Parts: sequence; C-alpha cells; structure tokens
Amino acid sequence: MELTSTEHTIIHTAAAAAAATAASPIPFSDAALLIPIQATMITGLYKANGANISQGFVKGVLKATMISTFGKSLAGNLLKFIPVVGTLAGGTINAGVAVGFTEALGFAVVGELRGTDNADLIDLANVTKDVLEGFTKK
Repeated sequence: MELTSTEHTIIHTAAAAAAATAASPIPFSDAALLIPIQATMITGLYKANGANISQGFVKGVLKATMISTFGKSLAGNLLKFIPVVGTLAGGTINAGVAVGFTEALGFAVVGELRGTDNADLIDLANVTKDVLEGFTKK
C-alpha cells in the first residue's frame, strides 16, 4: 500500500512521538501518554482521507486495548527499576514496542479507510484488536 505524503507524515510523526514518550526513564509513565498520541494520529488519518471521527471515541477504543498491551511493555518497565543499565534497556524495549505498534496501527487504519466508501462503517475496535493480535504474535 502506497501512503500519501500526508499519511506518511502523520504516521511517522506519531511513531517518533511514541518512541520519545516510551523511552522515558520513569517506569510505567508511558502507557497513558501513548493514547493521546495514537488518537491524534488516527483522527489525522481520517481527516487526510476526507472523513471525521471523534478524538474522544478514538481515545475510548485505545484505552480499552491498552489493558491488553500492558503485558507487552511490562518487561521494559520492570527493567527501568534497575539504575542506569536497566533504565536504558527498558526505555529501548518500550520505544521499540511503541514505534512498532503505532506504525502498525496507522497502516491498518489507512488500509481500512481505503477499503470502504463510508468511514463510519469502520469498526475501529476490531482494527485495533487485529493489529494488537498480529503484533503480539511476533
């Protein structure tokens, strides 16, 4: 799938912001901060494709899936409790997870938006769930 330059910018800007947020040396500080980043990305992708979606709705869907992603970042957050080496390793792990999931989510949303004539019919919860399931299998 070929992204437009706007879609490319939206997804990769969100992924970079997610990486910076997830690399925080404070254990468990990133989870709540990733939701607004990913919600902004999704609403931006909708707008770039001529559709609208409520950012509040998107945040609700992402919060519901955040519980499921908790285990994926648990190791990185626990490592952050170890001074210096653990903080660096934990931040690196979490940044990688945040970038991968944010980009996968962005690509999936664009794919769904392009696959329909009515963006209101896209079940964002299922798109997010499918990305999460595919992401955790790796």
